[in-house]
Amino acid sequence: MLQTPEEYNNMMKKKKQSTMLNRLNRLTGKGTYESFDMRCMVTGQFAVGKSSLVKLLVGDVIPEGRHPTDGISLHEGRCGLDVQTREWILINPETYNAMDVVYNKVLMTSNEEMEHNLKEKSDQQQASDRSPSGSKDDDMVNPAMALPLPLNTSDNLSKQPPAALTLPPQASSIVPLSRQQLKQKMKAKMTKDEIRRKMEKVLKSGKYKMKVGRLIFWDFGGQYVYYTTHQTFMTYRALFLVVFDGSKGLHEQVPDVLCFPGQHMTPTPAVFLQHWVNCILTYCKAVYTGIPKILFVATHKDKVPKEDIETWRTDLYSGVEDLFKDHEGREHLVIDNQIFVNATDKTDPEIDVLKKAITDLTFQHPCWGEAMPNASVPLELEIANLVAKGKQVLSLLEVEELNAISKVSVLSNEELSTFLHFQHSLGKMVYFDTPQLRGYVIISPLLLVEVMRSFVTDIAFWPKKGLIRNTFERMSESGIIQRKDLYLIWEQKHFSKISPYKEFIFDMLIHLDILSEQRRYDTNTGSRLPVENFFVPCMLTQRNDTRFMTHECTPEKAISLAFVFKGTIIPPALPNRLISACLSMWTVKTYEGKQLLFSGFVGLSFDKAHDIVVCVEGNKILLYIVHATSNGLIVPDITTGIKECMYTTLERISEFYKSTVSSSSQKLPFHIEYACSRLECHINEEAAFTTDEWICDKHEIVHTKDKWNIWNQDQAKEECEINCQGLQEDALNQIPSDIELQRFSSRCEETVIRELAIHLGITLHEWEKLRSDYEFVDIVKFRALVTWREKYSGRFSNIAKALQDMDLTTHTLCQVKRIRKGHCVINEEYMDLIPTDEILDKLAQVIGVVSFQLGLELGLPITSIDIIQYNNGRDLVAQCKDILFQWREDQRVRPTIRVLVQALVNVDRGAKCLEEIIKTVGVKKYTLHEEVEEKKEGKIKTLLKNLNPFQKKK
Repeated sequence: MLQTPEEYNNMMKKKKQSTMLNRLNRLTGKGTYESFDMRCMVTGQFAVGKSSLVKLLVGDVIPEGRHPTDGISLHEGRCGLDVQTREWILINPETYNAMDVVYNKVLMTSNEEMEHNLKEKSDQQQASDRSPSGSKDDDMVNPAMALPLPLNTSDNLSKQPPAALTLPPQASSIVPLSRQQLKQKMKAKMTKDEIRRKMEKVLKSGKYKMKVGRLIFWDFGGQYVYYTTHQTFMTYRALFLVVFDGSKGLHEQVPDVLCFPGQHMTPTPAVFLQHWVNCILTYCKAVYTGIPKILFVATHKDKVPKEDIETWRTDLYSGVEDLFKDHEGREHLVIDNQIFVNATDKTDPEIDVLKKAITDLTFQHPCWGEAMPNASVPLELEIANLVAKGKQVLSLLEVEELNAISKVSVLSNEELSTFLHFQHSLGKMVYFDTPQLRGYVIISPLLLVEVMRSFVTDIAFWPKKGLIRNTFERMSESGIIQRKDLYLIWEQKHFSKISPYKEFIFDMLIHLDILSEQRRYDTNTGSRLPVENFFVPCMLTQRNDTRFMTHECTPEKAISLAFVFKGTIIPPALPNRLISACLSMWTVKTYEGKQLLFSGFVGLSFDKAHDIVVCVEGNKILLYIVHATSNGLIVPDITTGIKECMYTTLERISEFYKSTVSSSSQKLPFHIEYACSRLECHINEEAAFTTDEWICDKHEIVHTKDKWNIWNQDQAKEECEINCQGLQEDALNQIPSDIELQRFSSRCEETVIRELAIHLGITLHEWEKLRSDYEFVDIVKFRALVTWREKYSGRFSNIAKALQDMDLTTHTLCQVKRIRKGHCVINEEYMDLIPTDEILDKLAQVIGVVSFQLGLELGLPITSIDIIQYNNGRDLVAQCKDILFQWREDQRVRPTIRVLVQALVNVDRGAKCLEEIIKTVGVKKYTLHEEVEEKKEGKIKTLLKNLNPFQKKK
């Protein structure tokens, strides 16, 4: 039956509407789409032509002369690949629209293609080798698929409630907006009609018919100062180009450059190649076997005589092959192409060879064309719209509001959290789910690039003069910057977008270990002073020139172990970030008038007797524990705790930038080795505990496996080991401290301490007087020993002899030197925070009669505790409150929740009470009293200034 023109038009209209509806349904949450994006990260030594090469690849004009890159330069939306023909396509930057990219990616995948491609990918995945890590990733083609479909999608979206989810209140100290203000501020742009209109526009353009995947080039600055910040952006989802100057020999010295910290080799192109390969493989998670790929590209072909080019090329890449022939990451390296280009000549035929290599490696990458969930596309479009308008940061509350008022689909709380984590893993957003940072989302990662280069920058980019120039010079010499200095840098016009979020960004830099606070103490009182200075270890270039290692860190006073990394060079970011993390935990030691903080080296004070040294030597990060007088006095629990802390920190740093939505049991890039008695030879940890005796090569000294117990004390076990020899002579000659006497007396019955005190010279009258003066027997026991110590300058040896005379074990004294380990379920990310007033107020109510002992464990002098008890009479809550607040404001160690937990465990109170309080009231950022007062003072001055009618107007 023939159709009339009108019937035909109606049929075509319905078909078009049906097709449009199907595509809209796919866009708003039904199914997935294929994403074709590839980041090409261009790395390598400075001054080898990386920027020229990138400009040539994206079709930019190459400027004459050398123009070093400040940090990272991003080239997005400049070129791509035709998915069907593999043709390299240049894109006009004036027509590039980030939102259209999202539409195109969804529209250009038909249902039939998707089913075919998913089946094809499934077959490929079954046939291919996966990472041997045994992680959850092995069962997941792509972590994006962890994002569930939205709960609130329907054809009639108008039936949805205005807000489909309950939103928790999110406090903000930077942009305090009420919910009503946010509702007025955040308005959904992506209505159903708007999406249809946009899609029709794209459909009419015909662009969706040609699948064009994006190539995004990241041009990394090659100067050493950037090597700590670059790793923040590295990912296995990228393809890496390692560029080097092919006109120079691989082992030819690079002039005017220091080698990496702890390296004594001559800086050469080979050293830089090894650095970048190790760096990439250290920081990129091994989700797929052989991924990421690292393509070597030699430049400066124009500097080699034409007749010698092929011979030179063969010799050059033969040298690269020899350099990495035994490297365990060899399967990641692409050397066979032997690419040798003139990066300033777009007519060089080898540029096409390079493009083909990039194209082939891109199409082989598992993340090229991976399936993405449509569920989150509406929110992604909303955010892309804000980025296009210049917005770079959103508060979490704004993101939640933007999602909740969506007129297309709404993600649940769990889905929204997964969306943010996954966008972070893709590098499209920056979101850290920690108490101090989860309030904000950086929706344009370019802002983080700007943040890094604002103060971590090469001398070539410093201002010529002025306050900011002075700041950079001081930072280069001492590694120190003040908060106000950094805020001043961000007030410059070209960093103006950072300034509104300066407090959040400052906290983020501390979280990333780029900054760490410098603790200072009053030399007279020992009080902790307000934090003014922050360290930037990666800006330090000065090497250790003190006598500390030769005069103090000696075999007689120190013990050592090494964290040994694969390869010959440790990426500088690792030791720099470890040093930064150490600075946030301990105080820098001052030796002979100099602070022990240098490039690749830091000396720290743990307590009056113990120091810590962390330094880089070759492919090792060395850890030394140094005692003031003798290594025989080093406390095993302290050593074990420091080792565990270092291991955990290195583990966190190594894993930090490998994180994706799903977890993984990633193999760490280092192992532990213990040093011999002379601190020079090393034995692998596994071998150390399976070998009864080890003779070191250089000194031929015999070491039994018991020697390594000092690093591996069982902190949960209170009894001594069977082969324990008791306190060594150096320890016996010491005068016991208040804390040591408190720990000893608390472990003994009253009758034992009474008899011991009499053996030590305390009279019965003195004992009875103490018994009548103090209500609690634990305080009586402690006071009796303090009286003896002060009266006779008593030492541990006196107590040991008295115990022997009483036929009692002297191993009780060993426990005094131990640090007890109790069970605690407080979240690790809270442990290094300072407890707030609310936490201390509530804790004071449940401490009870052990307030005196707690004060001693927290390090308060006896006189201070006596005054507190006198002032508060029998009010135990008031006593506890004063003790806790005085500890927080006036101590030599950072007053963290971790310190408080340890003190509660040591006085047998346990940490359960603190756990319950934190569970009830939560953990907020504690602001030091001095900072609050400073802000108040500033507000008062501003108010007075505004009220002064005689103020001269400028």
